Amino acid sequence: MTSNHNLRFAKIPLNFGTGAIPALGFGTLIPNLAETRSATTNALRVGFRHFDCAERYRNEREVGESLSAEFATGAIAREDVFITTKLWNTNHRPERVEPAFAASCARLGIRYVDLYPVSYTHLDVYKRQV
Repeated sequence: MTSNHNLRFAKIPLNFGTGAIPALGFGTLIPNLAETRSATTNALRVGFRHFDCAERYRNEREVGESLSAEFATGAIAREDVFITTKLWNTNHRPERVEPAFAASCARLGIRYVDLYPVSYTHLDVYKRQV
């Protein structure tokens, strides 16, 4: 059994190429923008290295501001943090993906994200099944 202390630092190797994804991630779906900043900063300071964001959460800017402030101290490098954000339903058309990606990176204040999955809602899945 992995202790909680070890799980915080555990990484899962990626199948293709090099790299790994931290096993434990910090979800940034926090409705209050001030709390988003505070929680993101605190999560980074206590050791979280995977941040799960999404365009839909409408707080990428606040998450990015917190991450950038910590990166600026030099204590943690951008390369040591795994950042995920998601493509929202309204941008699934091919011509909208790249602009949506660029907008998320701009809001987060970073040049790249480590994972950019396609987001969908369970309601959409349900509608397709009915």
